[in-house]
Amino acid sequence: MKMLENINQKFVLEILSIFAILGSIFVLQGGGILLSFFLILLIFLFSKNKSEFLQSIGFKRPENLSKTVVFSLIFAVILELSSQIILTPLIENIFQSKLDLSNLDGLKGDFVNYSIMLVIGWVVGGFLEEIVFRGYLIMRLKKYIGEAKFSLFLILLIVSIPFGTSHAYQGISGMISTGIFAFIFGLVFILKKYNIWLPILTHGFVNMVGITVIYFDLTDTLNSFLF
Repeated sequence: MKMLENINQKFVLEILSIFAILGSIFVLQGGGILLSFFLILLIFLFSKNKSEFLQSIGFKRPENLSKTVVFSLIFAVILELSSQIILTPLIENIFQSKLDLSNLDGLKGDFVNYSIMLVIGWVVGGFLEEIVFRGYLIMRLKKYIGEAKFSLFLILLIVSIPFGTSHAYQGISGMISTGIFAFIFGLVFILKKYNIWLPILTHGFVNMVGITVIYFDLTDTLNSFLF
């Protein structure tokens, strides 16, 4: 009876945490991501089996760490350059809305700002966002929605939409492109048997490439490459 009560309590807490995370992200956007991470951190700190909790959000040793790093770097470069050259201009043309990265204008040619943004890109983007969106949300949602192909597709949509809306400061084009990236990161997470290291590394490298493009003021050059 006590075991059943514990299971019911865990179910309620997890469902509430999912709604709290999704709700805070929709309402607070970027601030909601930070709030969600601290909520997950609290759940981790109060969990009885911390090792089991870390495994439950995808923290497993990669089969080959060096190959994982190299693959994620190459994949990230392909993703980001494809986005800069093809995806972003296409979305901008369809929706007649320019991707708004004006808040990053200050890092063009400024090595100090560039270095700070690299750290933020890795810590917030690569680490925190992956834990929240892929590690926690996908793993908890598949637990209750299931792992059938349609269920996983639905989960990817549920997770990708708030990820896109959390980048509303980039305009409509930014929300759509980051939402697509979120779908790709989630797909990688699923295909890699829910090991979170590849999405973390890929996301971090994507941010690094994107920030470097802005630092060298190459955005317009790449965006106009085909269009």
